[in-house]
Amino acid sequence: MRRALAALALGVAAAAGAAEPASRAAPAGHPARVEAWFTPGDDVARVISQRIAAARESVQVQAYLFTHRGIAAALARAARRGVAVEVIGDARQHETGGLPVLRGLDRAGARIWLSSDHAAFHNKVVLVDAGTAGAVVVTGSFNFTQAAQEKNAENVVVISGSPEVAARFARDFERHRARASRLQ
Repeated sequence: MRRALAALALGVAAAAGAAEPASRAAPAGHPARVEAWFTPGDDVARVISQRIAAARESVQVQAYLFTHRGIAAALARAARRGVAVEVIGDARQHETGGLPVLRGLDRAGARIWLSSDHAAFHNKVVLVDAGTAGAVVVTGSFNFTQAAQEKNAENVVVISGSPEVAARFARDFERHRARASRLQ
């Protein structure tokens, strides 16, 4: 049940709620593409894993909860094939068992940080190949859990073809990483 939205070349970045200007349109003939996926029904975990599998340079993840082994396996495979994989997780969720895949990702070569600056580090973002023309942003309500895939009403939006939007997400990742602590 894939639901693709019309290509958007308007202020997608404005939806992120920032003071920065909305993204400019992509070059002529290369409009941004925005897709929406929903659970139950769509295989959102597969969508996310496919985007990770297509990474050539980097994958940056921000996660509140992360228990989905399939998505973790896709990240581990990417790290093993030389893609720079970085994950920032919520420190309190890690302490209470909500991020059990982080140690395995660390062993696979991913760099793992924990954020404790906020009441909840509630971001759910996968950023693939930031800084390239092929950058992809995956974001939405979908926690990286089996329950999000099988039991919850969740969504993700996949934005490709907008280096400006990807750059905003990359700056946000860098801001949080600068204040986070490495997994010990």
